Amino acid sequence: MSPQTSSDHEIPQLEIISEIEYSTFRIGAFRAALKLQLWKKIAAGEDTAAEMAAHEGWDLAGARTLLDAMVALKLLSREGERYSLVLESSTYLIPGKPTYKGDLLLAEFQWDRNGQLSETIRSGKRPLQDDATTPEMAPLWLADYSRRWAHPEIYFEAEKKFWKSLQIEARNGLQVLDMACGPAPRSMELARQNSGVHLTWLDWEGVLVTSMKVAGELGIAGQVTCVPGDLWSAKFNPNSFDVTYLGDVTHFFNAEANTRLFRKIYEATTPGGMIVINSVARKEKEAEVWDGLWLYVVTATGGLYDFKEYQTMLERAGFTNIRDFDLGPIRAEKR
Repeated sequence: MSPQTSSDHEIPQLEIISEIEYSTFRIGAFRAALKLQLWKKIAAGEDTAAEMAAHEGWDLAGARTLLDAMVALKLLSREGERYSLVLESSTYLIPGKPTYKGDLLLAEFQWDRNGQLSETIRSGKRPLQDDATTPEMAPLWLADYSRRWAHPEIYFEAEKKFWKSLQIEARNGLQVLDMACGPAPRSMELARQNSGVHLTWLDWEGVLVTSMKVAGELGIAGQVTCVPGDLWSAKFNPNSFDVTYLGDVTHFFNAEANTRLFRKIYEATTPGGMIVINSVARKEKEAEVWDGLWLYVVTATGGLYDFKEYQTMLERAGFTNIRDFDLGPIRAEKR
């Protein structure tokens, strides 16, 4: 039998592999630009490669190449020899602005500890990075949600639709517990709709300080009680809350821990009250595989769950009438 020739089968192209290869160049260039604070220097008036190299003592060829790379990434614009900020870079890449994401991005670029993910998979020793559920991570979470803190108004309409889809209405006397609240845009919207709604926010102290500043600007600070701490140490009176909201937190823990958390919420929920779980990282969503990998690296036991797994956890905690709303929020009741 003669050897198979190239005409007998299709030789695949390299699009996927080449795209991965070039993505490493983009990330490397972007990381260097963040460390060198290119955007801050341009904002300060160093808007040519020659000026920047002379003032900072950098290599001219390197400065020009990196600046051009940021133009290619559409994070700068160029006219002749002068570079200028674009809206995205002026919003998110200038240190000192409330929306600055540079430190968060630099931390994310180290998510696999420079290739150590393979060793973690071999050994099963997690987390590989700093555990995302510790108070030391608060500054990074503040940066991650910076857009919601700086511009809460752009989310109002979406949050109103969110509660409407769950058939939960703001009313006088409604008691809402928002656990690991972060910027708390969803519970804030209920308070905005009715001055008789009372919110209880649980999160780390540094997060709550920022959240309360936003609540003050929106005129709802008097409707909020803050509980500094973590999910496990905080204590609540039985039958205290009509609605408890858990947003983007359950995927940080294993099923046993979540069941324990749900039972704690069950005991704090009024008869006929509800729990609402809203994790964007759902196992049913194919694109969330990357979140699953990230969770493997930054948590000791976390991961993705599907509706049936959430249903099992909630039932074990005592909740009934468990509903999934279009692969989004999950609502359950205390009978």
